[in-house]
Amino acid sequence: MWEQEELSLPDQVDEAINYIKMLETKLKECKKKKESLQGRERSHACISDGTEARLMTSSSPKAPEIEIHEMGSNLEVILTSGVDDQFIFYEVIRILHQDGAEILNANFSVVGNTIFHVIHAEVCYN
Repeated sequence: MWEQEELSLPDQVDEAINYIKMLETKLKECKKKKESLQGRERSHACISDGTEARLMTSSSPKAPEIEIHEMGSNLEVILTSGVDDQFIFYEVIRILHQDGAEILNANFSVVGNTIFHVIHAEVCYN
């Protein structure tokens, strides 16, 4: 069995300091990511009769929503997200594959700035 070498108190303090600094860095990165996701302002150009008008959408996009319905070995996953949150669809597909589900069908509809995804999958129980 692997034995851990006992560290001196100064070495333990140094490790704790380094660990705290690493956590602070991760926290700052997470805060930046959160701010960028929450503070998105999307500017869309509309062209009508040769004139350009600016249409500003909401600066706080709707949070993605997911519903999972289990019917025996079949799953129906309904994902509602914004047009800038397409990565969530890919992440759901990845997780389903990772957990051994076979994707039978996936489709989507776009209504305004919202995308509705419906995924049908079959879970293979071993």
